[in-house]
Amino acid sequence: LASPGSPFHAAPMLERRREPSGQVWYRSPALARRGVPHAFTTRIGPEGLDFGRATLDAGQRRDLPLLCGAPAGTPLVWARQVHGRQALEVAGCDFDTAREADALWTEQPGHLLMVFSADCVPVLVCSADGRRVAAIHAGWRGLVAGVIPAALGDWARGGSAAIGPCLGVAHAQMGPEVLERFRQAELAAAIVQDAGQQDRVDVRAAARQQLERCGIAEIEISPLCTYAQGGELYSYRREVTHGGRAATGRLFALIGLPPARR
Repeated sequence: LASPGSPFHAAPMLERRREPSGQVWYRSPALARRGVPHAFTTRIGPEGLDFGRATLDAGQRRDLPLLCGAPAGTPLVWARQVHGRQALEVAGCDFDTAREADALWTEQPGHLLMVFSADCVPVLVCSADGRRVAAIHAGWRGLVAGVIPAALGDWARGGSAAIGPCLGVAHAQMGPEVLERFRQAELAAAIVQDAGQQDRVDVRAAARQQLERCGIAEIEISPLCTYAQGGELYSYRREVTHGGRAATGRLFALIGLPPARR
């Protein structure tokens, strides 16, 4: 569903899932139909999958792939996110996680690509032929820098994408300098202006617009706001910027290719 005040029409939503362990996560029906292992995590779950910590321990590395339907211990691959537009190919499980990038893509099975967020937009993408996937971290800086088109180019045309929980438009107040950068990036349609309120940006809608420009045929969107759903989701803006805490946890978005595809 589009956020209140968003200029974008409704879209299919993600499915909420609960494991016997108590872990709550979200699945994209569109990506599931393509047989692509994937998951969007929440903060709800057993201690063994507590994503509020800064690093992944051995138990998390073992159990997290199970949410995606992948074997326990499937290697997890991520990069150091810097709110830019760099997209890197992952050609094997020995990827250097110290590399800087906000998008990862692969044509090889055997590992799961992972991005982190706590208000920014997590995007998972699968090509139409099911042979390439991508995980993208798109904050407002990444959106105006074009991280989504940089990651996808033309290869995702006709494919499927899922947008996970992120900062909802009701809590996405932005200053005039940020609004101008969205206009310059041809994302003015995502700006929401209401009389008597500070101007806001629907980052979810901006991500969707860029996915549509890349030719994505099927887009599913979570309507959940990280700021508003504090019992289920982490939010940097709620807990650090407005709450005065030193840090917050992170939500994970993971995707990979099934072994049968190669």
